[in-house]
Amino acid sequence: MEKKLLVEDHIRRNKQLTVVVCTLMALLFIAVIFAVGYIFFPQNLLIPLVFALPIAIFYVLVTYSFSVQTVLSAAKARPANPQIREEKLLIHRVEEMSIAAGLPMPKVYVQDSEYINAFATGKKPEKSVICTTTGALRKLNQEELEGVIAHEMSHIKNHDILIATVTIGVVGAIALIAEILFYSMFWGGAGRGRKSEGNAALMILAILFVILAPIFARLTYLAISRKREYLADSNGAYLTRNPNGLAQALGKIKQDYPTTKPKGSKTIAPLYISNPFKSTSVSSIWSTHPPIDERIKRLRSM
Repeated sequence: MEKKLLVEDHIRRNKQLTVVVCTLMALLFIAVIFAVGYIFFPQNLLIPLVFALPIAIFYVLVTYSFSVQTVLSAAKARPANPQIREEKLLIHRVEEMSIAAGLPMPKVYVQDSEYINAFATGKKPEKSVICTTTGALRKLNQEELEGVIAHEMSHIKNHDILIATVTIGVVGAIALIAEILFYSMFWGGAGRGRKSEGNAALMILAILFVILAPIFARLTYLAISRKREYLADSNGAYLTRNPNGLAQALGKIKQDYPTTKPKGSKTIAPLYISNPFKSTSVSSIWSTHPPIDERIKRLRSM
């Protein structure tokens, strides 16, 4: 009972943090659009004020509407085939974990990839999706596969899936806007012939803000993404009552080095249980996931 209350407390704090981060991301997105508007139209502040909010709202709504299809398309995933034995067992495992979590049965998808991996997506638990790679189906035993599915089911139960998907879209949009502005200024398009009409100091601040905003947005998202992975590990172990299953699966993921390139797009890397595009040359501050060794250590101590 005490453990259940502890898990529920983590979920409650996770939801509160989600609201804070989403609000921050929305305000940052609006501010970036406004800053770009000011850079291009310094003589008329009404233009960026009028257009910033509608553009931000429209983009978030579009991202929300097509989030699931976009993720599945980016991952090059397909519906699981119950005629294939491994995929039929996967469907059964997902059904078992959905019952254990008290959630509706998610749709089950498969990504044809040699890598051991999985992810969850969806707008809400009633319209969620769990996808695993064919590598996971072949290389993991049933105990380990159950741990991986429980981890993804926990993301659904913790209401991580929509926030993660939409936030990826917002971070990507901020980065795209910054890149467009960079090339516009490189070719001398932004603010040309209007420098005397605008405040030079405000112009410099706006440019710096747009350049630094993508970095800040990504760091903020990565921080909460890593926190959610720890929480999903813990809750997944609680669902299966077997932390060792997920710990063993993570151990295999760490030692898994297929010769082929990862399938899908890097944009959805934060959704996976482990980043398939990981690189030892990248600093840990940019990592989409916490260290696997630390995750295994925490699971072993449960």
